[in-house]
Amino acid sequence: MSDQKMEDVADPALSRGRTIDFKTNINLTARQIQETEHLFQDWEGGPLAHLTRLSIPNQSAYPGFKFSARGHLFDGLLSVKVYCDSLAGTSGNYLDQDPVVADLVTSGRIVFTGKEGSHTVTPGRICIRDTKASWEFSCAPATHVRVVRIPRHLVFSRIGSTRVLNQAYLSDVTAPEVRFLVNFLESIEKSSTELERSTSAQSIALDACATVFSGMLSDNSVSGIQDHPNATVRAAKNVIERNLDRNDLSPALIAQMVGVSLRTLHRSFAESDDSIMAFARRRRLEKAHGELVRMGSTAKVSEIAARWQFSDASHFIRQFKAFYGATPAAYLRNYGSAGRTS
Repeated sequence: MSDQKMEDVADPALSRGRTIDFKTNINLTARQIQETEHLFQDWEGGPLAHLTRLSIPNQSAYPGFKFSARGHLFDGLLSVKVYCDSLAGTSGNYLDQDPVVADLVTSGRIVFTGKEGSHTVTPGRICIRDTKASWEFSCAPATHVRVVRIPRHLVFSRIGSTRVLNQAYLSDVTAPEVRFLVNFLESIEKSSTELERSTSAQSIALDACATVFSGMLSDNSVSGIQDHPNATVRAAKNVIERNLDRNDLSPALIAQMVGVSLRTLHRSFAESDDSIMAFARRRRLEKAHGELVRMGSTAKVSEIAARWQFSDASHFIRQFKAFYGATPAAYLRNYGSAGRTS
């Protein structure tokens, strides 16, 4: 193996009462991928032991493979920042000692597939799941993700419901509880030296993290989203806002990114004032309107129409007139006249 290194202790059982700087690196050429067997055998029994049946898909499509993880491990709590090229496998082994794991994606994409369905975690999204339920996953090339792992029994003791743990929690990094979790983990990293010296501080940090995880799973699981249409609509609108410039934005894609069924998504929007794509169309018009006003006489309608995913300039002009009462050109003339007379 070209460059693989796992520093300090690999066995979590040996880390009781200790704070460990954890680091592992894999850097392989395409030829080494073909020639090397059991690429990830060094992970067995280590902090990433919940990942099994790992493989590099479409090996011939990439010039090599890189993986790196750096972070801290203490008393069962692992927090690492990971870079990973294309990778597939299973998260969890159907064992009681399998952990609860959170993945916060900052670039790339991870797809998790379990008994309850498939969830796509894109940049700015987090997925928390109980790996005893076991999830198949696939990781896109050049994915950056923060992985947090905590012993399952600590979370389960605060929830007491296996039904909740069978679900996944999906949310945006902008959610208050997610921001709190990220800030909490950052403070742990900054305090690693103090944690090394104090088992009581470690216990407090572990309890706090378990409490945050259990609260998020209990209050905001996928099943909870499905039971509360307003929460589904809010989550879907957040997804739409972040993806207005995508030409493949569709109800099916939105449902997948929110983590609910397409039927649930449609049913939730049926109780609101908008249909799914009517909301997306209105927000695209509002974005285009803002750009039109900002650029003024230099605005090119065809470019604005293309940028905000209208099929052509004529379609955009019709939609704009229906919404704002004038064509873009007439609107700009009126807007300019109003500005000169005010």
